[in-house]
Amino acid sequence: MKKLLSLALALMMLLSLVSGALADDEVTTLRILVRTGDATKYQATIDALNDLLAASGLKVKLEWISHASSGYPDYVNGMLLDSPEEEVCDLLYVQGAAINPATLGAQDLLVDMTDMLAASKYAKAFYDADEVLQAQFNSCPYLIWPSHVNKVMQFRTDALEACASYAAFQAEPNAANYAALFDELVAQGYEGALTVQGVDYLFDCGIDGGFGINATWLRQEDGSYVYSRVSENFHEELKWWRERYVSGALHKNFATDDWETMENALYNGRVAGIAMKGAAYSAYYENGTVKNNGEAARLSILPPMKSVSGEQLYKIPTDRFDRGWVISTTCKDPQLAFDVLDFLFSDEARKLDLFGIKDQDYTLNEDGTYNLLVPSDETNTYRIYDADVFGNIDVKAITTGAAYWPECAFISADLVAQYGKVDNNFVIPEEYATSWTACESLWKEFATQYILGEKTDADWDAFVSTWNSYGGAQVAAYAATVIK
Repeated sequence: MKKLLSLALALMMLLSLVSGALADDEVTTLRILVRTGDATKYQATIDALNDLLAASGLKVKLEWISHASSGYPDYVNGMLLDSPEEEVCDLLYVQGAAINPATLGAQDLLVDMTDMLAASKYAKAFYDADEVLQAQFNSCPYLIWPSHVNKVMQFRTDALEACASYAAFQAEPNAANYAALFDELVAQGYEGALTVQGVDYLFDCGIDGGFGINATWLRQEDGSYVYSRVSENFHEELKWWRERYVSGALHKNFATDDWETMENALYNGRVAGIAMKGAAYSAYYENGTVKNNGEAARLSILPPMKSVSGEQLYKIPTDRFDRGWVISTTCKDPQLAFDVLDFLFSDEARKLDLFGIKDQDYTLNEDGTYNLLVPSDETNTYRIYDADVFGNIDVKAITTGAAYWPECAFISADLVAQYGKVDNNFVIPEEYATSWTACESLWKEFATQYILGEKTDADWDAFVSTWNSYGGAQVAAYAATVIK
């Protein structure tokens, strides 16, 4: 009898071990590539996220693979294009123009998430309620990223408030009042009212709309389309920027400064403002400005320029966002990988993403709100969706203590939400890609030379003709077939 009992117990223990082994085997490990360099400081977030995924019922564990920011686009492209299948990560964070998910997806290197998004539990609500996110995803269904981030004009508040014309500008931010405000800023002794990094930032920060450019492709009466950068509207805008350069309002080195030099011009008080991305980026720029110049130098966001017809807008690109999450076609379980991305849209996961770790990054108030111990940019939280579309989470309403973002960051996001208009740009087909790159380079070169005075109105028609000959006319004809 004892032998039978011993045998039964042994069998039960063996079955228990086998069951445990099977349970472990049911958990799939997905390799996730992130752009962090050393990920040690994010270990608490990594562990918390894996615990949250397990608690949600997803049988998955994320194995984090980190790479430094330097050389990241080349590393990602190399991994997807050239690495053996077993070395390709399942989930990859992409960032920068050098990584094109649409092109990589067309080469069957990335998973088309259209059907997955349509059947998703959480992400679908975000996208269904937001035409910008819908348009971005439709143009590139290989990428998930909940953001409206757009370029905005951001200036030192102390400099703006010292301008007598600021009140008139706030009441009517048209081209004339923008010019008057810039002139007053220069008169305060700054090297320029503003500077940028890249000539296209001058136009895409809310100024285009002031000259009637309400889309990348402007529809003509006959149903054809003209690319905005070779339109007469743009010619008028260039004239306005040329005047700003001559007056000294636009910094003399706007065309040559790199990122660091541009940012330091603001931080060190050489310029009063910059035209750059807002939301979390505004928080970053304000922190650097206030650190060197005091609280009075916190940033204010200027509204988009008002056109003669009274229109104000930011064109929100829809061809794709310049960062986000993709799933490789070599992924061992693409649906599970998407389920991870989907779960991160849930309220519970969003709160981890936004606020971090309890007692490390925040404490809970008695009413259930979050008492933030440090601002968002000072946490050791790795945010999967470090973006500005918060969904059901009203960040300002449910937080106390340290501000998640400074006020300028929230205002920039609010302005883009208020004035943002879904653009009609589109992914350029592969057969036009090379010629389109030449067309883009040409207009940027001409715009820079015109503002600097190296080109004049006498050169405009030749520029447009050359742009068309480079392939622009073909793409314009194609635009008429795809823009709805």
